[in-house]
Amino acid sequence: MKAVYLILFTLWTTNLMAQNCDCAVNFNYTVSQVSRNYAGYNDKINTSNSKLFKAFTNSLALKAKKTNNVDSCYILLRTWTNYFKDQHLRVQLDWRYREKYPEKLSQLNKQLPKFRTLPPAAKDTLSEVTNIKVLDNQTLLLRLPSFDWSEKKNVDSLMKRYAKELKATPNWIIDLRGNMGGSDFVYSPFLPYLYTNRMATLSSEFWVTEDNIGILEQQLADKNVSKETKAYLSSIVALMMNNKGRFVNPSGKDTTYVTLDSVYEYPKKVAFLIDRNSASSAESFLLMAKQSKKVTIFGENSYGMLDYANYQYFDIPCEAYNLTIPISRSKRLPKHPIDNIGIKPDVLIDNAEKQKLNFIKSAQQQK
Repeated sequence: MKAVYLILFTLWTTNLMAQNCDCAVNFNYTVSQVSRNYAGYNDKINTSNSKLFKAFTNSLALKAKKTNNVDSCYILLRTWTNYFKDQHLRVQLDWRYREKYPEKLSQLNKQLPKFRTLPPAAKDTLSEVTNIKVLDNQTLLLRLPSFDWSEKKNVDSLMKRYAKELKATPNWIIDLRGNMGGSDFVYSPFLPYLYTNRMATLSSEFWVTEDNIGILEQQLADKNVSKETKAYLSSIVALMMNNKGRFVNPSGKDTTYVTLDSVYEYPKKVAFLIDRNSASSAESFLLMAKQSKKVTIFGENSYGMLDYANYQYFDIPCEAYNLTIPISRSKRLPKHPIDNIGIKPDVLIDNAEKQKLNFIKSAQQQK
């Protein structure tokens, strides 16, 4: 078995050697793609910092010419993308590398310049499985560790299995700790249960370039993409076609509203438990949910990764890397940024608190 793994890895590394993994080529490609296609580029590079940014970029370009291995080039590429302080914009190592060398990846990431300094995270043991659990006859625990599209089937299945409990249990705890996001479609089935009044959401606008159009058209050709998603993408692409070099807003409005016909009797109280690793579409869920009179948010500030979204994978000359670039911008900007700030909880829970769920249960029973 070891011999098989050795052969497979040897084939992969040989293939990398056959690719264009020259660091200077990949650095210049990353700079070119990000400057053209990143929805936040013109917001973050302006007359106040353009000279310093150019000098920063040029200094790394010179280093790239002298860098001749995948690991060192990865640090250099990430150093450049980290300038924008946007975790949706990044170069990451290919999954095969990450799977093969998980400890090495951690060591490399420690060498990256940090644009945020956070205190130590809580040492909570978090389940990585999407689940609904009856804690007692008054309380349901909904553990939602991810909103990756692959989780939608699990969520839909659990909601059918626990339909009776969901409609009859007065108190819910929705645990979003560690949920780094995914698709808004995954959490949307919960919104009718939370609804008490009209919910507002600020729209997203898409930055239009040939590359961004092309990458969405590729998704339309993917047979695995749902009809619902394809219809949404088609409307965006159609709007983009005659608006290159501009932002387009598919909704046509800065603010859209969700209005439902009825308010569910249960649940009566919904607690969200969040931490510094609740991000992206998990934060979209929080922004919607906190408008409900049923909802209270517990924990600490969320991650803060939502201002520039709908990130896409862009090809990069060396297959050892992946490049992700957000192509949309929230209409919350510039007045109400969330990136690197997060969403503040209604009730702060100290990281040292080991019984966070019991803390919330007690709080729900007191009101």
